[in-house]
Amino acid sequence: MGEQDPGAKDDVRTLFISGLPDDVKEREIYNLFRGQRGYESCQLKYTGRGYQVVAFAVFVDQQSALAAKDALNETKFDPEVPTTLHIELARANSRSKRHRAEDGSLYSMEKKSRGPKGVSHVMTDHVHPPMEYMTAFPV
Repeated sequence: MGEQDPGAKDDVRTLFISGLPDDVKEREIYNLFRGQRGYESCQLKYTGRGYQVVAFAVFVDQQSALAAKDALNETKFDPEVPTTLHIELARANSRSKRHRAEDGSLYSMEKKSRGPKGVSHVMTDHVHPPMEYMTAFPV
């Protein structure tokens, strides 16, 4: 009892990335992983702790994900931020966020765009203008 199936993580092909600057863009995550074999897509998520952001990168298989982790873990991502990336296998594969519409049907809050050679990139709806734009034009 309490034992986990040793093969339970065998199918996880998503990496969890922390240590990112709070102004990171999905394009930067794409550029970080695009040279890695089997890279498919990424998502940025806000943790709820200020503006702290984490990312999830999805690969075609777990072997590709682990190779990317080994190649990029502890990489210094931003010269203005003193931390390095911490990359580990995610607990589960990333899925689209689904929300209920007023009629009870499910819809996705994420937008997907196609990159070169059909590579899918996920863009979340967490886009906010910089504060100076919000205060520059009084209502």
